[in-house]
Amino acid sequence: MKYEALKWEVHENPSRPGEKCIGVITLNRPEALNAVDVRMRVELDILCDEILASNNVRAVIITGEGRGFSAGGDLKSEADPLGAGEQDFDFGNFGSYKELASYFFNDLRHEVLQRAFRKFEDLPPVVIAAINGPAVGIGLEICTLCDIRYASDKAKLGEVAVPAGFLPESGGARNLPKLVGIGRAMEMIMTGDIITAEEAEKIGLVDRVFRHDELMDGAFQLAVKIANNPYHSVRKAKELVKHYWNQNRTDEGWQRELDAIKEITRTKDCQEGIRAFLEKRDPEFRGPYYDNWPFPEGTDNNES
Repeated sequence: MKYEALKWEVHENPSRPGEKCIGVITLNRPEALNAVDVRMRVELDILCDEILASNNVRAVIITGEGRGFSAGGDLKSEADPLGAGEQDFDFGNFGSYKELASYFFNDLRHEVLQRAFRKFEDLPPVVIAAINGPAVGIGLEICTLCDIRYASDKAKLGEVAVPAGFLPESGGARNLPKLVGIGRAMEMIMTGDIITAEEAEKIGLVDRVFRHDELMDGAFQLAVKIANNPYHSVRKAKELVKHYWNQNRTDEGWQRELDAIKEITRTKDCQEGIRAFLEKRDPEFRGPYYDNWPFPEGTDNNES
């Protein structure tokens, strides 16, 4: 398959000339700071199947094209699922059913994302994140799904979903607390604060920080070292580590996350967050009070 929102390359192991075994996934929407749109979600799902079908890939590096890793979800497609989808797919004329169809494709988009990220987290080769710039929202969540995280000294990381009216998804609410502790994870999730690569290393969110121009060399050297180890031992060791790491990962948990995302994207606060971003203004969240603003008579103004 020809990928567009991603690049997929398999490089030769310099220690074993002729053996192509080190895969590099590049998020490839630099004009949008590699925001994750519908096409990227579908392509990642298909690419994971391709990697799973191959026994040649011994290690995988994932990074971003251009000046950042990923700005998170593409809010333009969140604002109008059908309008965004028409660029890639022919949905036809829904007429009076357009609003219902919009809900359907909104749900489908999040289901595809979760399916792709579940496959990505379970890839047999060791996956190294090379975080070459901003990694926020879904961008950060991709990093938490990786086995090892290396960051450029120019990287910035944050879980920005809640302040924008969304929720962490793709395992973000599960993996972030395990990496940095529940208190720090709560602080990052509830505030949306962005932290530097150095701070991320201190709290265990990234494993090493490199000078920006040395990041990919560092990630590739690690991939080569892993690829030179016995194939079956590496895969079985990862399987064992992930088994214990994923003790709290259940189908029920994934479904709960998906149901919560579908519910939150239907709220007026979420829709206001999207509009505010697209209109380049501060959001005006009203909680349950959209139909009776500023506040219902006799209601405590601090309740929201």
